[in-house]
Amino acid sequence: MQRLMKVAIAENQDLGKYFAVKYIGSIENGKITSMHGDKEAQENLRQMCIREEQKDLYWPYISCYMKEGKSAECLNEAGVNQTLLQTCVNDAQKGLAYAQKDFDAAKKFNVSGSPTLVINDMVVSEFDFGGRNVDALKQLVCCGSNATLEFCGKTLSKDDVATSYSLTDKGQVAGSASANCAPTQ
Repeated sequence: MQRLMKVAIAENQDLGKYFAVKYIGSIENGKITSMHGDKEAQENLRQMCIREEQKDLYWPYISCYMKEGKSAECLNEAGVNQTLLQTCVNDAQKGLAYAQKDFDAAKKFNVSGSPTLVINDMVVSEFDFGGRNVDALKQLVCCGSNATLEFCGKTLSKDDVATSYSLTDKGQVAGSASANCAPTQ
């Protein structure tokens, strides 16, 4: 889902105002854990610290990382202040506090899998709105907004976006449905 958000922001920067990436996991004995093991947990903590303390570098870092998962190279490429990052990761009042806030939000909505989309305090399925493409994500944002957003009247890319490590953003997603504001039951 991060890749889709990245592509959407590149296509229409205003969409980015409506995205908030949160992580799932838990904290056990002062250490972050995740569904897929310690490597993922440590990377999630790194990403949360960048998101919270070096906001302008979050998407550049994520954009690099999602290609091949090379943290060290991507930290340099994105220009992340690694001293600031290490301070955050090692300081429970920062990194673990950011993680706990994300994990509490996941518990609130009974989130147990990734990706999960929450719009206006409702869990929604991306496939009820057209799948993993920029236009479908735009439709989710527009349907969830009480305001008339300028980009809602525009058709954006309907190309599917890759879902895992990939040097390219292009991908295939089976089972895309047509987008509308009323999710199927």
